[in-house]
Amino acid sequence: MENIQIRDFKYNPELRRLLVEYCLVVYEENAILNDENLIAEYNYLLENNKLNEIFNCEYLTIKTLQNNV
Repeated sequence: MENIQIRDFKYNPELRRLLVEYCLVVYEENAILNDENLIAEYNYLLENNKLNEIFNCEYLTIKTLQNNV
């Protein structure tokens, strides 16, 4: 199966949002949130079969917010 190449987030702003959230959690104040670095992070996760980390991060973030309410 051929991997889809991401060049920009023009047609997938939700993926950009998820990557921003992921990078903020993983890298905290060192996160670089420009499109170039977000695409590089996506490619790293894809190549290392770790895309599920994006969704795990979203799940944990939602759970944390729900517990704080």
